[in-house]
Amino acid sequence: METIINVSPPISPTFRFSFGPFIDYLRAQQEATPTGDMHGLYGYIIDQFEQIPLHNESLPNLIQPSRLAELFQLASITVLPLSSLNQGVPYAFGLPMPLTILHQSTAFAQLLEQIPDLLSEVHTQVCEEDKIRFMYSLVLKKCYGIESIKNPTFSFHFQKEINGLTKHLRININNLFVKPHYNGLFPALQPEWVDFVNGTGQRPAGQHELPMQEFTFEGFSFFMIEDVTESKTIEQLQDVFAHLQSDTEGEIYHRFETALRNLCGQPDLQISITPLPKVNDHFVHHPDLRKRSVFLRHSDADFDGSKDSLGKIAKKIIQHPTPFLFPNLEGMPQPEREAFQQKGIRSFLIYPITTVNEMLGILEMGSPQPDALNEVILTRIERILPLIQELLRYQLNQFNDTLEQFVKKKFTSLQPSVKWKFYEVAWQHILSGNKELGGNEAAQVRFPQVYPFYGAIDIRNSSVERNKALRLDLTNQLTAVNELIQATVSPPEPAWAERIMALSHQWQQQLTIRMKPEDEQSIARFLVQEVNPYFRHLYPNQVELQDALEHYFNQTDPQTGQFGQASKAYERSLDWINATVSDYFNQEEKRLQALYPHYFERYRTDGMEYTIYVGQSIAPDAHFELDFRRRMSDWQLTSMVEMAQLTHRLLPLLPLPLQTTQLILAHSHSVDIGFRQDEHRFDVEGSYSIRYEVLKKRIDKAFIEGTQERLTQPDSVAIVYTHTAELTDYLPVINSLQEQGKLRADIEYLDLEPLQGVASLKALRVYINYAA
Repeated sequence: METIINVSPPISPTFRFSFGPFIDYLRAQQEATPTGDMHGLYGYIIDQFEQIPLHNESLPNLIQPSRLAELFQLASITVLPLSSLNQGVPYAFGLPMPLTILHQSTAFAQLLEQIPDLLSEVHTQVCEEDKIRFMYSLVLKKCYGIESIKNPTFSFHFQKEINGLTKHLRININNLFVKPHYNGLFPALQPEWVDFVNGTGQRPAGQHELPMQEFTFEGFSFFMIEDVTESKTIEQLQDVFAHLQSDTEGEIYHRFETALRNLCGQPDLQISITPLPKVNDHFVHHPDLRKRSVFLRHSDADFDGSKDSLGKIAKKIIQHPTPFLFPNLEGMPQPEREAFQQKGIRSFLIYPITTVNEMLGILEMGSPQPDALNEVILTRIERILPLIQELLRYQLNQFNDTLEQFVKKKFTSLQPSVKWKFYEVAWQHILSGNKELGGNEAAQVRFPQVYPFYGAIDIRNSSVERNKALRLDLTNQLTAVNELIQATVSPPEPAWAERIMALSHQWQQQLTIRMKPEDEQSIARFLVQEVNPYFRHLYPNQVELQDALEHYFNQTDPQTGQFGQASKAYERSLDWINATVSDYFNQEEKRLQALYPHYFERYRTDGMEYTIYVGQSIAPDAHFELDFRRRMSDWQLTSMVEMAQLTHRLLPLLPLPLQTTQLILAHSHSVDIGFRQDEHRFDVEGSYSIRYEVLKKRIDKAFIEGTQERLTQPDSVAIVYTHTAELTDYLPVINSLQEQGKLRADIEYLDLEPLQGVASLKALRVYINYAA
């Protein structure tokens, strides 16, 4: 019984079923083998087919189905190796247009039972142009002897979703037993036909079109269906790399893991591909590792993710980089096996992805079916191992690039405004014939005649506040030590307890008088080496003191063994203030760079200092006007007022209410700066420029002449200058801020005490109005 599926293009030649071309083929084969068994076999087959009429439109219906099946089974001997006939090859005989199946093998029939709409959907999955290209290929091959470069075997690919998996199939059409007929002489061969068949040209149209309706073909075709899921899946895995730049990490892994499930033929596989990046040569893991990893997600294993624990695991895997296969969970540690069984995992695989002495990552697979993961799966993984390695290597490179970009952005001096100069110097260095990276004489990066703007936001009495916090922590801990010793009833080793009591009182008295720098270390040694070991010795013998001892140890830092509540309050307050100031600078820096390119250098002390260099040499393509100096002075003073207001608003929120001071150095002359390779930063050059650097480092300690009063005070902004002319750009800003109510009306003009190597400095001090 024949099966007809309409897959013909709108215009196609006529196909008539006939055994004639097949018999002609057999006779040619018989003549090529004039003696021997094959000659006799061909003669026998020819005799069987010559009993059938050669030409009849209804020929398949005139022959008994059983007889037709016998004839096609004989035909299969000529197109398939004898060994293949018993291996379940899905093949069929029929006509290509429309697709007509006259006989099919058992495997072919079983495939149709598994996928009932397999053939009926061929016409939806094969585009119209490919159908027409197939007809052109057939005509060119049979009538003009021209083989198609693109698809010489006449095959079509299509895919089916079966039980959650994508199955890729290919139907190959063998037209060896098809003979063409044309009414008259064949039309002249057109180059457009060949280009279209080879995929290098458009479909011919008009007078260049092949008159397909004038052709008639007789004979039959041989069809064979191949499962090409594996090769197509590998192509899909390779295609992932074409989307690395456009897809997100989640999309990349989803595409890769979906293709892996298709390759393994298991839709319910849980898959994890996890890279293992390094930082400073130590393996690190992302916090999402437990969510991604099949093993960590389903087991109760205690994995803290520290670099030491991860490094030990990675080291063991590198030493023995073999897959760990548990087809039915046998051989797994009992706790993990029970946890897996509770989560529905019945088969598990860990495949370390390594190269020579390099750990890239881990592939994990878990299946709810026992024995689903076996040696067959391992073989399939090995075929795509280079692709998995490439994916992990890409992810590791992305990680390293991200890390490097972060470091460059946060911790180096190569800001965008000056980076061009480094490229220029590097090119000149190479152009001169010096390809080595060394050589200071060819690597000078300098910016002459730039104007500096220096400012500092410092913590008022930061050293005093730090020492006060430290002294308070030590005093509180010594007081706690005394109370615990006094509360001890019949202490073991009383001499030890008496020595601790005496030394504790001695150190308490010293702290009330004055704490010298060496006292801190001496008290710390006393607490760590004498007190804490005694209290640990005391703990099991003094049940009534155990709660108090636990309270004592809960207040000590695990690393230092000391109380640190007051010091931590100081550090948290300091960090909060600096983070607020840093955030302000981050926002303002973007606005300033848009105003004019410049180099912005800031560094943290107890507070925050900055120097801005601006000038024509930094931005040679942007015209520099002196008016920009005035605008920078405006920003500098206004920003100091705004940052003081920000830190003032923090006071009620801080664990320790620290105040800030604000300082500006007015300098109207230009300086020269150059990049210091040994320190990887810019520094001033020349004797006059160096004087400016000296001023920066010393003015924060300046006192008002004839007094013991520091220049920098909370709630104010101090501007240090040498000549009155240097205030020219600041005075209009002060007047404007006073009119806005941000500064109070009073202005102080002050002379400063001489500093080491610097004399005749003056200062202007204005006060901030927080009520504005």
